[in-house]
Order: sequence, then C-alpha cells, then structure tokens
Amino acid sequence: MPVQDLIEEMNAYYARRAPWHDSYMNYTTPEAMEKLLAPIIDIVERYLKDRNVLEIACGTGNWTRVLAGRARSVTATDVSKEHIKIAREKNSDIDKVTYAIIDAYKINELPGEFEIAFAADFWSHIPKSMITPFLEKLHRKVKKKGWVIFLDMLYRKEFDKDGFFYDDEGNRINKRTLPDGSRFRVVKNFPTREELEKQIAGYATHAEYIEDRELMRWLLIYNLK
Repeated sequence: MPVQDLIEEMNAYYARRAPWHDSYMNYTTPEAMEKLLAPIIDIVERYLKDRNVLEIACGTGNWTRVLAGRARSVTATDVSKEHIKIAREKNSDIDKVTYAIIDAYKINELPGEFEIAFAADFWSHIPKSMITPFLEKLHRKVKKKGWVIFLDMLYRKEFDKDGFFYDDEGNRINKRTLPDGSRFRVVKNFPTREELEKQIAGYATHAEYIEDRELMRWLLIYNLK
C-alpha cells in the first residue's frame, strides 16, 4: 500500500474517531489528566516556561491545555478539522493558544519559528520512510538550539486485540474498528531507544530518553544543533 494512501487512511480514521477520542485515552477532565500523567508533565514542564511552543497533532487539545498552562504561547496544529474544533471548544477559556489545520508532513509551510516543538502520540504513527522527511521539516520550524520533545506509548498487549500485520517497509499496521463499525488500518510502531537515538543523531547536541513503565510511555527530548 503506498505510504501516502496509508497516511490518508489514518487521517480519516482519526477524524472519524474524534467524538470518542478522549474516552479511548481515558481523559475525563483536565485535572484528572494532570494527575494521571504528573510524572511526565513534571519532566516536560521544565522546558516550557516562557517559551513559544509548536504542538504537532494536537488532537482534541488535552496536551494543548497542559502546554498552555506553562508556556508563553502555543500554536496547536492538526490535520483534522474535527479535532481542532473540539480542541478550540475545550480550551475556549485559554487565550494564549493559536490553532492551525495543517498536515504534519507539511509543517514547514506553517508561518513562524518556535523555541519548542512538542508531539504526543504521533511518532508511533509515522511510517518509517517518512520519519526523516518529517523531522527535517519540523526542525526548520524550531530556532537554533531549540528543543524537541516527543512523547509516545510503549508496547502493550491490548494493541494486538484487533489484529495487526507488517507492511513491506516494516511498519506495524494495526486493524482498528470504531464504534460505528467503520474499519481502518493504522500505523502503530514501537521504536526502540536505539532506533530513536539513531534517527536524531545528526540533529541533536544533547538527547535524553526516558521510560515510565508505570504509565507505559517513553519520552525523547533533544536540543537541536
């Protein structure tokens, strides 16, 4: 299956999933999310104070709110107008967030330059052949010696429940079924620390990889050259 077709199918999946997204992620209230992810937020927030942040694939705006509570400003982006609509409504009381509907793979077309780039639960959905092109475009939006933060999920058996297979370039493709019965194929890779560090080796002067086995999450934080 051509990579672009796979990306478009994932985009359609997440647009259709928007009404159920928060329940899938077990996000009930902002306070509950802050409490649940406190160990990770404690690490991330030290990079955010008084900085302007670019958020990739903001979804329904849960992390947007976390970022805005600590940063000087946030530009929250997503390819899905359905997600952006929910994020705007959810965070309507916050005046330091700007929203933009844009494909993450065309993020270089977004105006402006940022001190921090942040993406939660996006890396695992990037087809392997698209990682380098994506990073190169993303890094153009970050100021020299700025920071990039990726947060994503460690493997759990529940990701196997609907079935999966590997495509020709080694992407793990999950089969997903939504409550309305619609079915999709979604890239869900689980990179190792070594794979992640190899991908950013040419861009970073300092990199930190952290795993939280209790929350089953990994963090990759690096400073651009």
